[in-house]
Amino acid sequence: MKTRLICIMALLVLASLLFAGADPFNAKIGSTKHEIVDSLLAVVELSGAIYYQQDYITVDAIYDIHTLIGDGYHWGLAAYVARIGYLSFELPIIPDGYKILTAALWIYIESYAGENLGIYPIFNFENATLYPDGVLEHVDYGSVFNSNDVIPDSVYASYTFFTRETLIPPTWVTYDVTECLLLDFAANRSLTQYRIYLDGFSDWDDRDDFIAYASYSHPQVRISPKIIYTLSDGVSNSDHLIPQAQFAISSHPNPFSDKSTITVKLPEPGQCKLTIYNIKGQRIRTHDISAKTAGDLSFVWDAKDDKGKQLSGGIYFVVLEKGNYKASSKILYLR
Repeated sequence: MKTRLICIMALLVLASLLFAGADPFNAKIGSTKHEIVDSLLAVVELSGAIYYQQDYITVDAIYDIHTLIGDGYHWGLAAYVARIGYLSFELPIIPDGYKILTAALWIYIESYAGENLGIYPIFNFENATLYPDGVLEHVDYGSVFNSNDVIPDSVYASYTFFTRETLIPPTWVTYDVTECLLLDFAANRSLTQYRIYLDGFSDWDDRDDFIAYASYSHPQVRISPKIIYTLSDGVSNSDHLIPQAQFAISSHPNPFSDKSTITVKLPEPGQCKLTIYNIKGQRIRTHDISAKTAGDLSFVWDAKDDKGKQLSGGIYFVVLEKGNYKASSKILYLR
């Protein structure tokens, strides 16, 4: 296992060198005298990965040139561990008369492993075999990054970042985080922060199931994670569409021990469905939503199923669906 891990890391370094030229940011496309296009690099001291064992027993928080999200067996600890990635960026300085037009988070995915290198991660839950989606969460873990941040203070929204069908590394993966930055400015924060993990977190077996992405943070390293943003003075923005409200779901408090408020964000009115699943993928609670207007709707969940039976503690998945739209979030019930 140790030899295999060394080989994997060597391949990651080689991939980084080979594909560093595949950089879409050499030119600031679309800039005019009425717009400012620039980028933010991750804050080194506030970015990295947290290693933890079952029930969120944290082991360590570490920043490295490569970050792995997923799980595997740690021979040094003689234990199964999982990893969650964290990224923190300082908010841009906005000159007088300008406002944020767009902002997109870019991360360079180097490779993945599910049982073997080059195979998408596989989570095995009893009789179920899952190919976990990559989840991006807009969070708040403050100005200190350590193992206590395995569950952030605040989770504002959760998005599907990549799937087995869409991810073929090495490649850039991007997501529109315009609303995230606007929320952080409105809350008077100095940082915009995110965490990335595999849906389900871990199946706690001895097989490596992970995604590896470049977590360098240096202006001379072209595959560093970054946020590319555009500021506009509003004079000439006819060629740009302001992003619509995100289709998203979040819950608070999370984790919870009594009740949690689930909030869904709908970009348009209409019919949609809210479903809660257990870690085995079994549907345990459903709620049909008839929204007359766009915006936020909230529901209180008391950790009971459709029949009113109290559930056992653990991780549950909250899924919101409307046509081709789908958003999901994880919620931890402590009983």
